[in-house]
Amino acid sequence: MAKGPVEGTQIKNGRYYLVRADGPKRHWIGLTRVREGLPAFYTALAKELGRTDDPEAMPKVVSAWCDAVMVKHSAKTQVDERRRANVIAESFSDFRCSEVEPPDCMTFLEPLQAQARTHDLFRSQLHSIFKYAELKGWRKAGSNPVTAVPPMGYKPRERYITDSEMRRIKVGCVYGDDGKRTRSGLTTCCAIELAYLTAADAGVLVRILEERDPTQPDEPHLCPEGIALRRDKTKHKGGDWLIITWTPRLRAVVKRLQRLKAERKLKQRASQRVETRALLTQQDGTPLTYEALAASWQRGVKRAKVPATMFRDIRAKAITDKAVREGVRSASDLGIHATEAQTTSYVRRRKARKTSAAA
Repeated sequence: MAKGPVEGTQIKNGRYYLVRADGPKRHWIGLTRVREGLPAFYTALAKELGRTDDPEAMPKVVSAWCDAVMVKHSAKTQVDERRRANVIAESFSDFRCSEVEPPDCMTFLEPLQAQARTHDLFRSQLHSIFKYAELKGWRKAGSNPVTAVPPMGYKPRERYITDSEMRRIKVGCVYGDDGKRTRSGLTTCCAIELAYLTAADAGVLVRILEERDPTQPDEPHLCPEGIALRRDKTKHKGGDWLIITWTPRLRAVVKRLQRLKAERKLKQRASQRVETRALLTQQDGTPLTYEALAASWQRGVKRAKVPATMFRDIRAKAITDKAVREGVRSASDLGIHATEAQTTSYVRRRKARKTSAAA
């Protein structure tokens, strides 16, 4: 049992409670589960305290933004945005939306300046929240307090994962700190291999289906020609499908995933079996989540003792290797880029340039 984020609240068995004293007795009023995040907690607390008629309470504004704006973003983006939303809701919990001024935003963002990318991501999300508030009439038009806080800007990533590093990360995923095989290692290895062969984002990978689902026509899926997919950044704009055609290496990793899925199903009781079209699954047969894949990847990177590496760096490696072998045009097709300039921003310089002397 621990104290909650607001005076008079407690956390017990994964749930937030409002605790009210009635003489020697204490009444525990259930609010929300901790995993639902702070915006949901503050909304439930406001309702319990009789303040639900104030739409300008910042936690309520953040929660409303999540329901109206965030849900339109990709699954992977939503994971990161929900985490930031929790921080924003907690930091501005004492404010009404109309009360927030530029100095308040600067005070919130200043500690993040040591991490330029993180600073700008929080700034962008906070700006979007206040823009939504303006559209709802909770703030005067043109009064977004974040506008006065300049973005820091950050240098694009230049990390290129070598073949040796990727092999070491795979080994780090398969074998735990005790030297024994991990339960999720083989699936993570296959996901890494699939990410490299398709240059797909993690959020797309975990949604690949073994066959096209008529109820989910926009989801990536296996087809006779290969793997049909669209990047999350392009599908909402009507972007074209890309089919990654079968190669021996691609077929091998897909068959490995299907075999893992079938083996898990056999080990389960009939009453516990989960039916899913998802290609990547967890030990209990449910679809692999972005969070689970990210956690397993980070453990593998740590055990491999390689420089700081993100899962999205695999995409840059795939596009770079494709450009070296077949040229930028082919790499642009793999990356589902509209222009070669977009592809060039992904291509990492693997070796030093060579040229002759001036004279």
